[in-house]
Amino acid sequence: MMFDPQQRKENRSARIMMALFRMSQAIKKVTQAESDEQGLSPVQIQALLFTFYTRSDMASIGNFAKAIGTTHVTAVKIINGLVKKGHMTKAPKTEDRRVTLLQLTEKGKEAASRLEKWGYTLEEALHSIPDEILEDFELALGSVITAMQRHCHLVVAEPCLGCIHFRPNTGDSHTPHYCAFIEKYLTHEASLKECPEHISSGKD
Repeated sequence: MMFDPQQRKENRSARIMMALFRMSQAIKKVTQAESDEQGLSPVQIQALLFTFYTRSDMASIGNFAKAIGTTHVTAVKIINGLVKKGHMTKAPKTEDRRVTLLQLTEKGKEAASRLEKWGYTLEEALHSIPDEILEDFELALGSVITAMQRHCHLVVAEPCLGCIHFRPNTGDSHTPHYCAFIEKYLTHEASLKECPEHISSGKD
């Protein structure tokens, strides 16, 4: 019996889609349980981690909304909840007051530091899988993520190194690096933070 290669590919894609959907359900369940332990919702934890790891001049409500794939209005509600809890503050960006930047309070930083083990249930599950299978899985997931990025369904933030906008060691000792996207010199510490506008140069 002959099998149509196109039909075989479509069947495989359907099985993979279902597997990813089931994974997303499981991840949602375990992250909800872990979030409850912290007294926060999963999206509030995402907001804390986004602000903690993102470069301060790029940690805006708009970029947070893009990062989690939601509307600006929903993102504002999430942030306002954290502001009321005393975890976060909001302030207009100096260069463009239409943009609202986020900053963690001391309470927020303490909460973010306690999230180091957030996702440990999923990590424990991965530890039970042989390394050779995980290597193939990592490559496959990377391809899926790249495809989702290409179709603008996903925003993946990365540090400055390897970005087409990054000009390392072109400034002074205090701000040694330059970002051509925002036309601004950066400290080395700032360049190590994640930026949602990162575009790979293909050389990293």
